[in-house]
Amino acid sequence: MTPEQLLEQLFILPTRELDALGVSTVVLSLLQHEGESAQLMEGELAGTPHHWVLWQDRLVDFRYPSIDAAEAGIRPVSECAHYRGKPLEVAAIPKVMLPAFCGGDHAHFDHLAGKGEA
Repeated sequence: MTPEQLLEQLFILPTRELDALGVSTVVLSLLQHEGESAQLMEGELAGTPHHWVLWQDRLVDFRYPSIDAAEAGIRPVSECAHYRGKPLEVAAIPKVMLPAFCGGDHAHFDHLAGKGEA
């Protein structure tokens, strides 16, 4: 998958209302469905909790402050030294269910995130 193909698939989905964790989960899911190796990360950016995806030699983050174009959300890791975090294990969302997830219907996905467990 190329960065352009990832953007094409993201533009089809209604991701505008998703926070950094939501968008990063969608990115991770799209990449994994294409057989790509990627890792969801959690940490801080500018003192605020944040999430992003490491993919090959790229950092994918569409919710960082001052992003001016969607293409700027996919950058070489070497340009992102200010990111600090650790891997977060999240299951990929089935491709057919991504539109519902992006539309805010997260109730179906709580079990994937381990929510609702006693």
